Amino acid sequence: MSEILHAWAVAPAAVGACCLAADRARVRPPEVVASVLMLLAMLDAAAFEVVAPVGWTALLLTAAVGLAVWRRPRQRRAARVPVMMTLHTTLGMVAMAALQLGMGGHGASTGHAHGVALAPFLLAIAAGYAGLSIAAIRRMPARLDRTQIGAMAVSVALMTVAAV
Repeated sequence: MSEILHAWAVAPAAVGACCLAADRARVRPPEVVASVLMLLAMLDAAAFEVVAPVGWTALLLTAAVGLAVWRRPRQRRAARVPVMMTLHTTLGMVAMAALQLGMGGHGASTGHAHGVALAPFLLAIAAGYAGLSIAAIRRMPARLDRTQIGAMAVSVALMTVAAV
């Protein structure tokens, strides 16, 4: 069941990536790259398992930091990207990184586990991301931005249900 949910989570992520790429009025290559990276991580985890979940986690977290640094307010000639969009994309990569770890441990169970359970942590991340997504959708004037944010939120929600 979790594999099916994980596979279904790829569809809204693809819609979100297409919305970013289709927005010709505001070219945002860093956000498109971030969206495609998240899509590749989800596709690999759902179908191919070429890269280990910890590898995707490290790559997504590195990309999130890179996007935050790239989009920091620096000079006047920098592209005008809404701060909420950058925040949502960056935290989306962090959420996906956490979910990659959560999805990585769905092998055979030995009957007991050590350490802290990930389920409450993943649920808290998903709830916080859903709240941020609702706030971002309300603030974004462009329909493509709202669609991209909503698609990303649905994708995170589906992955969370699959991981838990």
